[in-house]
Amino acid sequence: MIWPEYSAWTWAGLAALGLLTLLTALFAWLRRRRVPGLRFPARPRLDGVKRGWRARLVFTPVALRGVALILLFIALTRPQLADEETAEVEGIDIVVALDMSGSMSSVDISDEALLAQLQAGELPADRFHVAVDVLRDFIQGRKYDRVSLVIFGKQAFVQFPLTLDYGAMLRILDRMALDDIDGDATVIGNALSKSLSRLEESEAKTKLVILLTDGEENGSNVSPMEMATEAKRRGVPIFPILVGTEDQSRRPTQQRDFFTGLPLYQKVDNPVNPALLEQIAEATGGRFYRAGDRDKLAHDFHDILDTFDKSRLVDYAAAERAELFGWFLIPGLLLLLLEVLLSQTILRRFP
Repeated sequence: MIWPEYSAWTWAGLAALGLLTLLTALFAWLRRRRVPGLRFPARPRLDGVKRGWRARLVFTPVALRGVALILLFIALTRPQLADEETAEVEGIDIVVALDMSGSMSSVDISDEALLAQLQAGELPADRFHVAVDVLRDFIQGRKYDRVSLVIFGKQAFVQFPLTLDYGAMLRILDRMALDDIDGDATVIGNALSKSLSRLEESEAKTKLVILLTDGEENGSNVSPMEMATEAKRRGVPIFPILVGTEDQSRRPTQQRDFFTGLPLYQKVDNPVNPALLEQIAEATGGRFYRAGDRDKLAHDFHDILDTFDKSRLVDYAAAERAELFGWFLIPGLLLLLLEVLLSQTILRRFP
């Protein structure tokens, strides 16, 4: 609960408290100087007579009035409750550059595990589907951050711009397929160029690029390190994540085993250049990650965002606030009404 700092309502509440204190002191002083309106000359005859319930409750109206005035004072200070869901108003603009080259169809799994899944009638998830699955979970966990997706293979394209429409993003991800674009190359430099252009007009204080790739730079019109230098100039850190293992992986073929009918996978080498990804991260103030499986990839995503979530600004002045004065005003008025009713009826004092 918070009160508006130095507002007119605060000063009014303080004035009401001072007036309440003054009236209470005046009431106590008048009661001490009050002369009884009816005297009993035979007071000893009343000794031993028990007080009735009305006499025991004679000061109830006064107590009700005091509590009512306190509640009204609190209402005058205009208490408010900041909504935690809207208190964090500093969103982060994030561009995810997703590699959709042909090597993303590879499966990072052992021969034994691959055979077990195929015999169970299941196809193992390739790198592309693992990345999309993790990206889907990542988007579902955002609240105030704008996200954009850049996809690249032989060319780089903007799949969706910076937006808070997470539902639209998820629908686009569900329709994506690895063969949507030409995957004969891996243009990391072009992908970074597209990513930085998405952030060019961003007014967010925190901007970053997450680069998901499993291959080596191949075919870009612009050098990845040149884009890293430009990113550093703009204050945009790049976080490259090397997807998959650097050892041999297994890539599906169009053939099936003659005896079992199961799909056949061939072992392929993975031409990667982790040194380039490390240089990009170091040059821009980011961090390089290696994700050999889905769990590690999901962990890397959360690790990147956790760093920025901890330093996210909280601006309560711009947050939505719920007014709470009604919770004090209404009970205070009801207590005043009850005090009047009791003092004029069953607890009325004579004379």
